[in-house]
Amino acid sequence: DVAKDLGLELSALQDRGARIVDKGRKNYFSLHERTGHLVTAERIDREQLCGRLQTCLINLEILVEISIRLFKVEIEITDLNDNAPKFQEDKLQLRVSETAAVGTRFPLEEAQDADVGLNALQRYELSGDEHFSLAVQKAPEGEKRPALVLAKALDREEAAFHELVLSAVDGGDPARTGTARIRVVVLD
Repeated sequence: DVAKDLGLELSALQDRGARIVDKGRKNYFSLHERTGHLVTAERIDREQLCGRLQTCLINLEILVEISIRLFKVEIEITDLNDNAPKFQEDKLQLRVSETAAVGTRFPLEEAQDADVGLNALQRYELSGDEHFSLAVQKAPEGEKRPALVLAKALDREEAAFHELVLSAVDGGDPARTGTARIRVVVLD
């Protein structure tokens, strides 16, 4: 309610020709003259507008023409959990020798999530078999880097390959998930 926030009577807002001043950029908002509310004029995509920035602000000005008063307005655009974590490749294949030592790490591709904060990627999960576990290392930039860890010795004669599923989960409510299938081919 811009009229209330600016201390203007609704009739004064209508009579004095209040409007949003265009600075040559896209107008995401308009001023509803009968209610005095600031309303969205079109869909706002926070990720497109601000990328990975934690705080996303739109600054605009409202001009009340008769009194020639200019009001500055700052609007914070909050993030919705509208993007799921996504792997560049949804099917991965690793070739591992059956002589690989238990504890050997195999780095995996990181998932990407365009959302920020709690709605961004929060954790990885691995399902498959007892031969592999998951280790996640946190990078200085805050990224989470997954790696497969050989937890049990491989034997090609016992199993020529292992099928695993790596899931990337964000912190939204409800959470969104992206998956990648991993096929580990055991080399003789």
